[in-house]
Amino acid sequence: MIRVMLVDDEPFILEGLSVLIDWEKYDCMIVAKASNGEEAFEYLKQGNIDLVITDIKMPVMTGIELLQTAREEGLSSAYFVILSGYNDFQYAQTAIKYEALDYLLKPVSADSLIEVIEKVKNKKVAAHGGGLTDHEKKDKTESATALFKDELDGIILGIEHNDKDMINKNIDELFMKVGGDGTTLSPKALDVNKNYLVFRLLHLAVELDKSIDQEVVMMYISDNILMSGTEMGTILHLKQFASEYAGYLASLRGTVSKGVLHDIEKELDVNYAQNITLKDFAAKYYVNSSYLGQLFRKQYGMSFREYLNMVRINKAATMLIKTDEKIGCIAEEVGYHDTDYFINKFISIKGCTPSKYRKNGNGQTEE
Repeated sequence: MIRVMLVDDEPFILEGLSVLIDWEKYDCMIVAKASNGEEAFEYLKQGNIDLVITDIKMPVMTGIELLQTAREEGLSSAYFVILSGYNDFQYAQTAIKYEALDYLLKPVSADSLIEVIEKVKNKKVAAHGGGLTDHEKKDKTESATALFKDELDGIILGIEHNDKDMINKNIDELFMKVGGDGTTLSPKALDVNKNYLVFRLLHLAVELDKSIDQEVVMMYISDNILMSGTEMGTILHLKQFASEYAGYLASLRGTVSKGVLHDIEKELDVNYAQNITLKDFAAKYYVNSSYLGQLFRKQYGMSFREYLNMVRINKAATMLIKTDEKIGCIAEEVGYHDTDYFINKFISIKGCTPSKYRKNGNGQTEE
Protein backbone atom coordinates (compact mmCIF):
# COMPACT_ATOMS: atom_id res chain seq x y z
CA MET A 1 0.00 0.00 0.00
CA ILE A 2 1.41 3.40 -1.05
CA ARG A 3 0.88 5.99 1.69
CA VAL A 4 0.18 9.40 0.15
CA MET A 5 0.28 12.96 1.51
CA LEU A 6 -1.38 15.83 -0.41
CA VAL A 7 -0.12 19.39 0.15
CA ASP A 8 -1.81 22.54 -1.19
CA ASP A 9 -3.02 25.82 0.32
CA GLU A 10 -6.20 25.72 -1.83
CA PRO A 11 -8.90 23.57 -0.13
CA PHE A 12 -10.64 22.82 -3.43
CA ILE A 13 -7.42 21.39 -4.88
CA LEU A 14 -6.80 19.22 -1.82
CA GLU A 15 -10.33 17.86 -2.02
CA GLY A 16 -10.22 17.54 -5.79
CA LEU A 17 -7.02 15.52 -5.73
CA SER A 18 -8.34 13.26 -2.99
CA VAL A 19 -11.41 12.25 -5.00
CA LEU A 20 -10.18 12.58 -8.58
CA ILE A 21 -9.32 8.88 -8.71
CA ASP A 22 -10.15 5.81 -6.67
CA TRP A 23 -6.89 5.70 -4.72
CA GLU A 24 -7.60 2.29 -3.18
CA LYS A 25 -8.07 0.81 -6.64
CA TYR A 26 -4.44 1.71 -7.34
CA ASP A 27 -3.24 0.37 -3.99
CA CYS A 28 -2.87 3.85 -2.45
CA MET A 29 -4.09 5.43 0.76
CA ILE A 30 -4.22 9.15 1.54
CA VAL A 31 -2.94 9.35 5.11
CA ALA A 32 -2.37 13.09 5.41
CA LYS A 33 -3.43 16.43 3.93
CA ALA A 34 -1.51 19.66 4.61
CA SER A 35 -2.22 23.28 3.70
CA ASN A 36 1.41 24.44 3.60
CA GLY A 37 4.97 23.12 3.51
CA GLU A 38 5.64 23.56 7.21
CA GLU A 39 2.58 21.53 8.17
CA ALA A 40 3.65 18.85 5.68
CA PHE A 41 7.15 18.89 7.15
CA GLU A 42 5.72 17.97 10.55
CA TYR A 43 3.89 15.02 8.98
CA LEU A 44 7.12 13.87 7.35
CA LYS A 45 8.83 13.83 10.75
CA GLN A 46 6.35 11.14 11.77
CA GLY A 47 7.51 8.97 8.87
CA ASN A 48 5.50 6.39 6.93
CA ILE A 49 4.88 8.63 3.90
CA ASP A 50 5.71 7.07 0.53
CA LEU A 51 4.48 9.75 -1.89
CA VAL A 52 4.15 13.52 -1.42
CA ILE A 53 2.13 15.46 -4.00
CA THR A 54 2.72 19.14 -3.27
CA ASP A 55 1.98 22.54 -4.76
CA ILE A 56 5.03 24.62 -5.64
CA LYS A 57 3.70 27.95 -4.28
CA MET A 58 2.44 28.01 -0.70
CA PRO A 59 2.69 30.28 2.34
CA VAL A 60 5.19 29.57 5.13
CA MET A 61 7.16 26.98 3.11
CA THR A 62 7.00 26.31 -0.63
CA GLY A 63 6.87 22.86 -2.17
CA ILE A 64 10.45 23.21 -3.42
CA GLU A 65 11.63 24.26 0.07
CA LEU A 66 9.78 21.28 1.57
CA LEU A 67 11.50 18.92 -0.86
CA GLN A 68 14.91 20.54 -0.39
CA THR A 69 14.69 20.47 3.41
CA ALA A 70 13.47 16.89 3.49
CA ARG A 71 16.36 15.78 1.30
CA GLU A 72 19.12 17.83 2.93
CA GLU A 73 18.11 16.76 6.46
CA GLY A 74 17.63 13.16 5.41
CA LEU A 75 14.14 13.39 6.87
CA SER A 76 12.30 11.30 4.30
CA SER A 77 12.92 9.12 1.27
CA ALA A 78 9.35 9.68 0.06
CA TYR A 79 8.83 10.31 -3.62
CA PHE A 80 7.90 13.93 -4.39
CA VAL A 81 5.65 15.18 -7.19
CA ILE A 82 5.57 18.96 -7.65
CA LEU A 83 2.40 20.72 -8.86
CA SER A 84 2.75 24.04 -10.65
CA GLY A 85 0.75 26.59 -12.59
CA TYR A 86 1.56 27.73 -16.11
CA ASN A 87 3.77 30.61 -14.92
CA ASP A 88 6.14 28.54 -12.84
CA PHE A 89 6.05 25.28 -14.78
CA GLN A 90 9.55 25.81 -16.18
CA TYR A 91 10.84 26.82 -12.76
CA ALA A 92 9.42 23.64 -11.30
CA GLN A 93 11.93 21.65 -13.29
CA THR A 94 14.58 22.69 -10.78
CA ALA A 95 12.88 20.21 -8.47
CA ILE A 96 14.69 17.49 -10.40
CA LYS A 97 17.87 18.69 -8.69
CA TYR A 98 16.39 17.51 -5.41
CA GLU A 99 15.32 14.18 -6.87
CA ALA A 100 11.66 14.95 -7.43
CA LEU A 101 9.90 12.07 -9.14
CA ASP A 102 7.84 14.28 -11.44
CA TYR A 103 6.16 17.67 -11.87
CA LEU A 104 2.63 18.21 -13.14
CA LEU A 105 0.78 21.19 -14.56
CA LYS A 106 -2.29 22.22 -12.55
CA PRO A 107 -5.09 21.34 -12.54
CA VAL A 108 -3.96 17.72 -12.46
CA SER A 109 -5.75 15.14 -14.61
CA ALA A 110 -6.71 11.65 -13.43
CA ASP A 111 -4.39 10.10 -16.03
CA SER A 112 -1.45 12.11 -14.69
CA LEU A 113 -2.05 10.86 -11.16
CA ILE A 114 -2.31 7.26 -12.34
CA GLU A 115 0.97 7.62 -14.26
CA VAL A 116 2.66 8.95 -11.11
CA ILE A 117 1.39 6.01 -9.08
CA GLU A 118 2.71 3.59 -11.69
CA LYS A 119 6.11 5.30 -11.49
CA VAL A 120 6.15 4.90 -7.72
CA LYS A 121 5.18 1.24 -7.99
CA ASN A 122 7.94 0.61 -10.49
CA LYS A 123 10.51 2.29 -8.22
CA LYS A 124 9.26 0.95 -4.92
CA VAL A 125 10.90 -2.35 -4.00
CA ALA A 126 8.42 -3.22 -1.30
CA ALA A 127 5.20 -1.50 -0.20
CA HIS A 128 5.18 -0.05 3.33
CA GLY A 129 2.35 -1.09 5.62
CA GLY A 130 0.48 0.95 8.18
CA GLY A 131 -3.11 1.49 9.06
CA LEU A 132 -5.23 4.58 9.32
CA THR A 133 -5.68 6.38 12.60
CA ASP A 134 -9.20 6.74 13.97
CA HIS A 135 -9.23 10.39 12.88
CA GLU A 136 -8.10 9.47 9.36
CA LYS A 137 -10.69 6.69 9.12
CA LYS A 138 -13.41 9.12 10.19
CA ASP A 139 -12.28 11.75 7.69
CA LYS A 140 -12.05 9.19 4.90
CA THR A 141 -15.52 7.84 5.64
CA GLU A 142 -17.07 11.29 5.80
CA SER A 143 -15.46 12.33 2.53
CA ALA A 144 -16.63 9.18 0.76
CA THR A 145 -20.24 9.49 1.93
CA ALA A 146 -20.38 13.26 1.40
CA LEU A 147 -19.23 13.25 -2.24
CA PHE A 148 -21.93 12.70 -4.87
CA LYS A 149 -19.54 12.12 -7.74
CA ASP A 150 -21.97 10.74 -10.35
CA GLU A 151 -24.32 13.68 -10.02
CA LEU A 152 -21.48 16.21 -9.98
CA ASP A 153 -19.92 14.64 -13.06
CA GLY A 154 -23.33 14.95 -14.74
CA ILE A 155 -23.47 18.63 -13.80
CA ILE A 156 -19.95 19.14 -15.16
CA LEU A 157 -20.87 17.41 -18.44
CA GLY A 158 -23.90 19.68 -18.74
CA ILE A 159 -21.73 22.74 -18.10
CA GLU A 160 -19.19 21.57 -20.69
CA HIS A 161 -21.93 21.31 -23.33
CA ASN A 162 -23.85 24.34 -22.03
CA ASP A 163 -26.92 22.10 -21.63
CA LYS A 164 -29.22 23.73 -19.08
CA ASP A 165 -31.61 20.76 -18.92
CA MET A 166 -28.77 18.35 -18.13
CA ILE A 167 -27.40 20.75 -15.53
CA ASN A 168 -30.76 21.16 -13.75
CA LYS A 169 -31.58 17.43 -13.94
CA ASN A 170 -28.35 16.40 -12.24
CA ILE A 171 -28.61 19.16 -9.64
CA ASP A 172 -32.13 17.99 -8.76
CA GLU A 173 -30.85 14.42 -8.44
CA LEU A 174 -27.97 15.61 -6.28
CA PHE A 175 -30.29 17.29 -3.78
CA MET A 176 -32.66 14.32 -3.74
CA LYS A 177 -29.75 12.09 -2.72
CA VAL A 178 -28.75 14.50 0.03
CA GLY A 179 -32.11 13.84 1.66
CA GLY A 180 -34.17 16.04 3.94
CA ASP A 181 -36.25 18.74 2.31
CA GLY A 182 -33.66 19.10 -0.47
CA THR A 183 -33.13 22.82 0.01
CA THR A 184 -29.71 23.02 1.64
CA LEU A 185 -26.57 20.88 1.78
CA SER A 186 -24.90 20.25 5.13
CA PRO A 187 -21.72 22.29 5.70
CA LYS A 188 -19.55 19.16 5.31
CA ALA A 189 -21.31 18.04 2.12
CA LEU A 190 -21.26 21.58 0.76
CA ASP A 191 -17.49 21.90 1.21
CA VAL A 192 -16.65 18.49 -0.24
CA ASN A 193 -18.93 18.81 -3.25
CA LYS A 194 -18.12 22.47 -3.89
CA ASN A 195 -14.37 21.82 -3.81
CA TYR A 196 -14.67 18.88 -6.19
CA LEU A 197 -16.88 20.92 -8.51
CA VAL A 198 -14.50 23.91 -8.56
CA PHE A 199 -11.54 21.60 -9.17
CA ARG A 200 -13.26 20.09 -12.22
CA LEU A 201 -14.55 23.45 -13.49
CA LEU A 202 -11.04 24.90 -13.45
CA HIS A 203 -9.90 21.85 -15.38
CA LEU A 204 -12.54 22.51 -18.05
CA ALA A 205 -11.20 26.02 -18.61
CA VAL A 206 -7.58 24.86 -18.81
CA GLU A 207 -8.49 22.16 -21.32
CA LEU A 208 -9.84 24.89 -23.59
CA ASP A 209 -6.68 26.97 -23.39
CA LYS A 210 -3.48 25.78 -21.67
CA SER A 211 -2.26 29.40 -21.45
CA ILE A 212 -5.21 30.55 -19.36
CA ASP A 213 -4.38 32.27 -16.08
CA GLN A 214 -5.82 29.92 -13.46
CA GLU A 215 -5.76 32.57 -10.73
CA VAL A 216 -7.87 34.86 -12.91
CA VAL A 217 -10.38 32.06 -13.50
CA MET A 218 -10.59 31.37 -9.77
CA MET A 219 -11.15 35.08 -9.15
CA TYR A 220 -13.94 34.99 -11.73
CA ILE A 221 -15.57 32.05 -9.94
CA SER A 222 -15.30 33.77 -6.56
CA ASP A 223 -16.48 37.20 -7.71
CA ASN A 224 -19.21 36.26 -10.15
CA ILE A 225 -20.52 32.88 -9.05
CA LEU A 226 -19.56 31.71 -5.56
CA MET A 227 -20.33 35.09 -4.01
CA SER A 228 -23.59 35.75 -5.86
CA GLY A 229 -26.65 37.13 -4.10
CA THR A 230 -28.37 33.77 -3.92
CA GLU A 231 -27.89 31.92 -0.62
CA MET A 232 -24.95 29.52 -0.68
CA GLY A 233 -25.85 25.83 -0.67
CA THR A 234 -29.37 26.05 -2.12
CA ILE A 235 -30.58 24.40 -5.31
CA LEU A 236 -31.11 27.81 -6.85
CA HIS A 237 -27.55 28.86 -6.04
CA LEU A 238 -26.00 25.74 -7.54
CA LYS A 239 -28.12 26.08 -10.69
CA GLN A 240 -27.09 29.70 -11.03
CA PHE A 241 -23.46 28.74 -10.40
CA ALA A 242 -23.52 26.06 -13.10
CA SER A 243 -25.46 28.11 -15.65
CA GLU A 244 -23.17 31.14 -15.36
CA TYR A 245 -20.02 29.05 -15.61
CA ALA A 246 -21.38 27.27 -18.69
CA GLY A 247 -21.88 30.70 -20.23
CA TYR A 248 -18.37 31.72 -19.24
CA LEU A 249 -16.89 28.62 -20.89
CA ALA A 250 -18.89 29.29 -24.05
CA SER A 251 -17.49 32.83 -24.09
CA LEU A 252 -13.97 31.54 -23.49
CA ARG A 253 -14.37 28.97 -26.26
CA GLY A 254 -15.36 31.76 -28.64
CA THR A 255 -12.42 33.90 -27.58
CA VAL A 256 -9.96 31.07 -28.14
CA SER A 257 -11.40 30.22 -31.56
CA LYS A 258 -11.34 33.81 -32.82
CA GLY A 259 -7.89 34.59 -31.51
CA VAL A 260 -7.17 36.87 -28.59
CA LEU A 261 -4.65 39.00 -30.48
CA HIS A 262 -7.17 39.82 -33.20
CA ASP A 263 -9.69 41.02 -30.58
CA ILE A 264 -7.05 43.10 -28.79
CA GLU A 265 -5.90 44.63 -32.07
CA LYS A 266 -9.45 45.77 -32.87
CA GLU A 267 -9.98 47.15 -29.38
CA LEU A 268 -6.72 49.11 -29.39
CA ASP A 269 -7.66 50.65 -32.74
CA VAL A 270 -10.60 52.29 -30.97
CA ASN A 271 -9.47 52.72 -27.35
CA TYR A 272 -5.78 53.50 -27.94
CA ALA A 273 -5.94 56.74 -25.92
CA GLN A 274 -7.05 55.00 -22.72
CA ASN A 275 -4.64 53.92 -19.99
CA ILE A 276 -4.61 50.26 -21.05
CA THR A 277 -2.08 47.69 -19.84
CA LEU A 278 -1.25 44.15 -20.88
CA LYS A 279 -2.55 42.95 -17.51
CA ASP A 280 -5.93 44.54 -18.26
CA PHE A 281 -6.27 42.51 -21.44
CA ALA A 282 -4.94 39.38 -19.74
CA ALA A 283 -7.66 39.68 -17.10
CA LYS A 284 -10.37 40.43 -19.67
CA TYR A 285 -9.55 37.45 -21.87
CA TYR A 286 -8.51 35.10 -19.02
CA VAL A 287 -5.01 34.62 -20.46
CA ASN A 288 -1.77 34.54 -18.52
CA SER A 289 -0.14 37.99 -18.88
CA SER A 290 3.37 36.61 -19.42
CA TYR A 291 2.10 34.28 -22.12
CA LEU A 292 0.15 37.12 -23.75
CA GLY A 293 3.32 39.22 -23.83
CA GLN A 294 5.12 36.37 -25.57
CA LEU A 295 2.31 36.14 -28.15
CA PHE A 296 2.66 39.86 -28.87
CA ARG A 297 6.39 39.59 -29.51
CA LYS A 298 5.92 36.55 -31.73
CA GLN A 299 3.07 38.12 -33.74
CA TYR A 300 4.25 41.74 -34.02
CA GLY A 301 7.97 41.55 -33.30
CA MET A 302 7.59 44.02 -30.43
CA SER A 303 6.28 44.28 -26.88
CA PHE A 304 2.70 45.26 -26.06
CA ARG A 305 3.87 48.70 -24.91
CA GLU A 306 5.80 49.23 -28.14
CA TYR A 307 2.78 48.16 -30.15
CA LEU A 308 0.51 50.56 -28.24
CA ASN A 309 2.96 53.42 -28.84
CA MET A 310 3.04 52.59 -32.54
CA VAL A 311 -0.77 52.69 -32.75
CA ARG A 312 -0.92 55.99 -30.88
CA ILE A 313 1.81 57.64 -32.97
CA ASN A 314 0.17 56.47 -36.22
CA LYS A 315 -3.12 58.02 -35.05
CA ALA A 316 -1.28 61.23 -34.15
CA ALA A 317 0.42 61.32 -37.55
CA THR A 318 -2.96 61.15 -39.28
CA MET A 319 -4.29 63.98 -37.10
CA LEU A 320 -1.21 66.12 -37.85
CA ILE A 321 -1.92 65.91 -41.58
CA LYS A 322 -5.69 66.18 -41.49
CA THR A 323 -6.21 68.78 -38.73
CA ASP A 324 -4.78 72.07 -37.51
CA GLU A 325 -4.84 71.08 -33.84
CA LYS A 326 -1.88 72.01 -31.69
CA ILE A 327 0.69 69.33 -31.09
CA GLY A 328 0.05 69.34 -27.33
CA CYS A 329 -3.68 68.74 -27.91
CA ILE A 330 -3.00 65.88 -30.31
CA ALA A 331 -0.65 64.33 -27.78
CA GLU A 332 -3.44 64.40 -25.17
CA GLU A 333 -5.99 62.96 -27.58
CA VAL A 334 -3.87 59.93 -28.42
CA GLY A 335 -3.04 59.17 -24.78
CA TYR A 336 0.12 61.16 -23.92
CA HIS A 337 -0.09 63.67 -21.07
CA ASP A 338 3.55 64.73 -21.44
CA THR A 339 4.16 66.57 -24.73
CA ASP A 340 7.95 66.16 -24.57
CA TYR A 341 7.57 62.41 -24.10
CA PHE A 342 5.14 62.32 -27.03
CA ILE A 343 7.61 64.19 -29.26
CA ASN A 344 10.42 61.80 -28.35
CA LYS A 345 8.24 58.80 -29.12
CA PHE A 346 7.14 60.37 -32.39
CA ILE A 347 10.76 60.93 -33.46
CA SER A 348 11.77 57.38 -32.57
CA ILE A 349 8.93 55.90 -34.64
CA LYS A 350 8.54 58.38 -37.52
CA GLY A 351 12.10 59.64 -37.75
CA CYS A 352 11.28 63.34 -37.42
CA THR A 353 9.48 65.78 -35.14
CA PRO A 354 5.69 66.20 -35.30
CA SER A 355 6.22 69.75 -36.63
CA LYS A 356 8.39 68.58 -39.52
CA TYR A 357 6.00 65.72 -40.24
CA ARG A 358 3.12 68.21 -40.54
CA LYS A 359 5.17 70.69 -42.56
CA ASN A 360 6.23 68.12 -45.14
CA GLY A 361 2.77 66.60 -45.33
CA ASN A 362 4.05 63.04 -45.10
CA GLY A 363 7.08 63.21 -42.84
CA GLN A 364 9.58 63.01 -45.69
CA THR A 365 12.69 65.11 -45.14
CA GLU A 366 13.18 67.75 -47.81
CA GLU A 367 16.26 67.33 -50.01
